[in-house]
Amino acid sequence: MKLLKTNNIKLTIEYNGSNYSGWQSQKNEKTVQGEIEKAIFKFSGYKTVIQGAGRTDAGVHALGQCANFFIDKKYSEYQIINGLNFHLGNEKIRIVSAEIVEEKFDSRFSAKIKTYQYQIINRTSPSVLMSDFSLHIRPELNLNSMEEAIKKLIGKYDFSAFRARDCQAKNPIRTLEKVEIKRKNQIIYLNFSAKSFLYQQIRIMVGTIIEVGLQKIKPKDILDIINSKNRNLAGPTAPARGLTLVKIDY
Repeated sequence: MKLLKTNNIKLTIEYNGSNYSGWQSQKNEKTVQGEIEKAIFKFSGYKTVIQGAGRTDAGVHALGQCANFFIDKKYSEYQIINGLNFHLGNEKIRIVSAEIVEEKFDSRFSAKIKTYQYQIINRTSPSVLMSDFSLHIRPELNLNSMEEAIKKLIGKYDFSAFRARDCQAKNPIRTLEKVEIKRKNQIIYLNFSAKSFLYQQIRIMVGTIIEVGLQKIKPKDILDIINSKNRNLAGPTAPARGLTLVKIDY
């Protein structure tokens, strides 16, 4: 059946990434994209490929992932939300909203800013309720040093020191628009906003800022690490489970 591009549907999606091999469809692996495409087929009878705004890694979560797809059938936004959620069944994926948008809208290339948050539980005991969504660190972290260090990441840089060795991006230059670090009781939140990020860039930046909090790296060393373009000088890659794609601005 030929699919005519008559209706462009934008989805806002929430998911617990713990049991998925990331966003992007992979052969013989369960992914968020793959499960949503199955639900669309069950709901509408159409096989279609959805375009995600960001390819979150295995174990990364989302509160505001966005995707779009074309379908040659007319449904109300209510029907799309409830139909897809019904067919997603027990999957830890939910469609939060659905919107019929103009044909030229592309969830990936139309995005202006993506905001991610990383959560750290900083106390003696790990959290039972937050264990799937945060990193537990027992020693007390120096929040003032972390705040001083994280601000040095703002701006346009070659972030080669903060990308995974198997990153396939041709251009390592990215612009970090905004960062924020705050503590509420025993939880530390690190927020990062940019148009795009390199593969595992946020998790490596978080790992480096944690090293600052543990006083293994000095805040003033951050710019030297950036300028070195040397991955070996940055901190370890923080675990995926603490990272959540919070929202995407268009």
